[in-house]
Amino acid sequence: MATTTPAKMIAKQGPEGLSSSALVSGGDLLVRERARPVVSTGFRPLDALLPAGGVRPGSLVEWLAEGDAGPGAGGAASLAFAVACRLAAKGGGDAGESDRPRTIVVVDRTGWFHPPAVLPWLGSERRLVVARPSRDDDEIWAIDQALRCTGVAAVLAWPRVRAGGGRRMRPAGGSAPWSTAMRRWQLAAAGSGAVGLFVRPLAARTEPSWAEARVAVSPRPGGGLAERRLRLTLAGGNWSAARGDGRRTAEIVIDLMQGVAGGSRSGVGPLRLPASASVARFDAGGGAGGRSGVTCRAS
Repeated sequence: MATTTPAKMIAKQGPEGLSSSALVSGGDLLVRERARPVVSTGFRPLDALLPAGGVRPGSLVEWLAEGDAGPGAGGAASLAFAVACRLAAKGGGDAGESDRPRTIVVVDRTGWFHPPAVLPWLGSERRLVVARPSRDDDEIWAIDQALRCTGVAAVLAWPRVRAGGGRRMRPAGGSAPWSTAMRRWQLAAAGSGAVGLFVRPLAARTEPSWAEARVAVSPRPGGGLAERRLRLTLAGGNWSAARGDGRRTAEIVIDLMQGVAGGSRSGVGPLRLPASASVARFDAGGGAGGRSGVTCRAS
């Protein structure tokens, strides 16, 4: 007579309210992660810098911004959003998947992100959702829920950053709860296939991280009127190949008109906004209503 081990019984029955199909073992999760094709960032020097040769769906990547003038001052947020657009592109870049999710979620507690500035980057095939939480718990929850959604290609955020005087990047609160939150985000991304792209101050380099790779981003002189030149340095990660010794570097140019690799355009063309670009904005209030008071305004 065959016996059923307690572990198998748990897998069949599941916790209350949770179907057995929702339970995934660590081994199955690892196999699922390895089976996902790596997606090119659209920047060949960056692909060569990353340990996987691109971005692996279901992973986290940290972009460490030099200075403290805000998430977008050093070009880190621009690069992260350009990579997000690549992940949400039709066919998934080099992955060859026609059914890849096309939604990008931006969790912006600082109010710095300005959607009209990136509308030309979205084209007609991508969708953008902007969430503006007002509390730490709401920020952690918004990032977690977005990363758990299989219909999301990438989640862009600058966690623990507050808008102070001059909107300086200020890590807020202790690192312990945020380290736990990042582990939750890593597991959420691994389960859904979404990619977490987090812009953080360079000072966060000393904090523990569950990101597959950490890339330090610093601006460089040069480039055209509508271009931004950046120097990238591999600053660590949880892969053994992601050595943060400061020796692996690369330089890229971003075309700010289209959000792609630059360097080949001569002059600046007219700005064309996609007629069918979709943008949704969510404001999470911090009052007594909590998350039940979230409203959606689409434009």
